[in-house]
Amino acid sequence: MDEMNIAATKLRLVLTGIGVVAFSVIASLLATHISFQISGTADYATTMMVAAIIPLLVAPPSYGFVAFLSWKLKKANERLDKLAHLDPLTALHNRRSFVDAATARLGTDSSHMLAMIDIDHFKKINDRIGHAGGDNALKHAAEVLRSAAPKEALLARLGGEEFGLLFPLPHDERGAAAMAAQAHIEAMRLQLEAMPLITPQGLIHVTASFGLAVSRPGETLDTLLSRADMALYAAKNAGRNRLQLSV
Repeated sequence: MDEMNIAATKLRLVLTGIGVVAFSVIASLLATHISFQISGTADYATTMMVAAIIPLLVAPPSYGFVAFLSWKLKKANERLDKLAHLDPLTALHNRRSFVDAATARLGTDSSHMLAMIDIDHFKKINDRIGHAGGDNALKHAAEVLRSAAPKEALLARLGGEEFGLLFPLPHDERGAAAMAAQAHIEAMRLQLEAMPLITPQGLIHVTASFGLAVSRPGETLDTLLSRADMALYAAKNAGRNRLQLSV
C-alpha cells in the first residue's frame, strides 16, 4: 500500500509541475489579452508589470502544493522504511534488520555477546488469555527488555516468541567484559520475571530462557546464532527461566 502511495505521489508531483507551467502560460496570455482589451495596446511598462505580477500570483500557491506533496512523499518513505526494518507488534528491529546490523557489527574487530531469548511456555499463555493476550505478553516482554538493555545493544524480535540481543564487549579485558555483560543480561531476566503482565484473567508472570554465546574472531553470524541457540535449548532443558552460556 505504501509503495502504491509513493508512486501516486511521484506522479502527482510530475503532473503538478506540468500543470504549474501550463497555468502560468495560460495566465500570462490571458493577462496580456486583457491588457490589450483595456488599453488597446500593450506598452513596455504594462507588459513588464504583467510579467512580474503573474509569477507572484501563480508561484506561491503552486509551490505550497508541491511542498505538501513532497512532505507526503517523505512521510510515505519513512513509513516504508519502518515496515522494512521494524517488527509491527513490538516496534523492535525485525529479523532482517537484526541480521543486517549484526553482520555489520561482527565484521569489525570488536567482540560481542549474543543472547537468544525465548519466552517460556508461550503456548500456555496463549491458551490461557487468547491470541490478543499473547500479543500483549510479547509487547510486555519487548518493553521490559528494551528498557533494561543498554543503549548500544541491538535488540530484535526474531519471530514468534523469540528475541535476539547483541551486546558489544570492550576490547580490553574481554573476559571481564563478558562477565559484566552476562550479569547485565541476568538482571534483564530478573526484571522480566519481577514484572507480571496485568490482564483481565489476572497477573501473568512472563519469564524467558536465555542462550548466550561470545563471538570468536572471524566467526559468522550463522555460527554464532547456532551456538547461542544450542545454549538456549540447554537453558530450557535445565528448567527454563535461566541463562546458559555456550562453551
